[in-house]
Amino acid sequence: MESLIGPEHPARALWELTGELDLTLYYNEIQAVEGVAGRSSTDPRLLICLWLYAYSRDISSAREVARECEYEPGFQWLCGCQGPSHHVLSDFRSQNGAALDDLFAQTLGMLSAEGLITLECVTQDGTKIRANAGSNTFRRQASLEEHLRQAEELVRRMKEQSQEEEKTSARKQAARERALEERAARLKAAIAEVQKLQKRKKDGKPAQASTTDADAHFMHTTGGGLLPAYNAQLTTDAKHGLIVGLEVVTEANDAAQMGPALQRSLLQHGQYPQQIVADGDYTNHAAVKEAAECGVDFYGSWPPAGESREFDSRGRTAEFQTNAFQYNESADSYRCPAGQTLVLHTIQQAKNGVRYQVYRAGAEVCAACAQRPACAPANAKPAWLRSVSRALEPAVVLEFKAKMATEQARQIYRKRSQIAEFPHAWLKTRGGLRQFRCRGRYKVRLEALWAGLSYNLCRWFAIRRESLAAPTA
Repeated sequence: MESLIGPEHPARALWELTGELDLTLYYNEIQAVEGVAGRSSTDPRLLICLWLYAYSRDISSAREVARECEYEPGFQWLCGCQGPSHHVLSDFRSQNGAALDDLFAQTLGMLSAEGLITLECVTQDGTKIRANAGSNTFRRQASLEEHLRQAEELVRRMKEQSQEEEKTSARKQAARERALEERAARLKAAIAEVQKLQKRKKDGKPAQASTTDADAHFMHTTGGGLLPAYNAQLTTDAKHGLIVGLEVVTEANDAAQMGPALQRSLLQHGQYPQQIVADGDYTNHAAVKEAAECGVDFYGSWPPAGESREFDSRGRTAEFQTNAFQYNESADSYRCPAGQTLVLHTIQQAKNGVRYQVYRAGAEVCAACAQRPACAPANAKPAWLRSVSRALEPAVVLEFKAKMATEQARQIYRKRSQIAEFPHAWLKTRGGLRQFRCRGRYKVRLEALWAGLSYNLCRWFAIRRESLAAPTA
């Protein structure tokens, strides 16, 4: 067996490393009762090594791992040519979330102890990973309720039928009942998700949820398509490109993910990072304020002055959008493209804590304006008035914008892509995480953690090889 792989093979390194970790939470799940017959359990240390080695070789399928154990030298050496079944592998990957979190935390602790993680500067970025759900599985609430009624009726009939059949088919009958009950549970989860999404929708259109993965939402993926996916949030340390924080969310937009990322850093490492760099999707008033409250030096991409980041839902042309109105600071008023003056009408408080000054023109001005058809929506009432809002930005936002205008801040921000994008590319290419195998946000998060842990260990082994080769060179 020892001749299957060389002394520097990654499988040996994984086995030696896991021997130094505390796997008590995994072993506590193995229960044995004295005097009662039972079955042997696969060693959790072996299963951990198999999955970490699999993700480092672009393998994310439990069936493929079971097949590789029959002929691939690294897998053969780990399992002694007696690999576990794909059922054991699949169940182990999607269970024991607390144990996997502890394993990830221990690894980060070892990397920090060697000085490979400093948290002096980190990057925050998200990537969309396709869910294990088809686009044709999404249904509205009425359709989901009908499918649920049919599934519950089938379960009832199956149980009645099982009482009449012979005991020889009890095992198959139980498997069928279990499959129907799992389908009914997924449908109930989809109905709950539809109701939650419907409350958020502002356009009044009916919401939809998948019958196979209720947590998956439609998102714009890298290829430009709109597919069911999850948003994987990665926090990467800038020193060696190691992942120091990972979470999977169902929101497609990254605008509200800065605060949770900072809190994960505090929970995981006991401290906030000194600097955090993120792209324009994270850069907003709330993110700047949250970073300032945590004492974190935030670098992000704020749009240039005068550029509107909002989509004009009214369908106005460019000459009548908000950024076409000119502000007069001395008179505290706006001048519209038609030459009319908009004066201060009211001050509103937004959810992000920013106050907005609302400017309007007089009623007789908008009613008699020749440019009204181009400025007003098609269904505008006669009393409609055009308004323009101006943000009264807090001091922290003004300081942030002044900082990002300096050349030093621009140089720091330019390093973002090479640090933040590499882990995404590794997870999807070498880690095989182009599409999740599991369903449900809980299991999907564990799958992402396995891939992220495998990435960190591969980077760790590479750094060790470089440090050993440096004196010789």
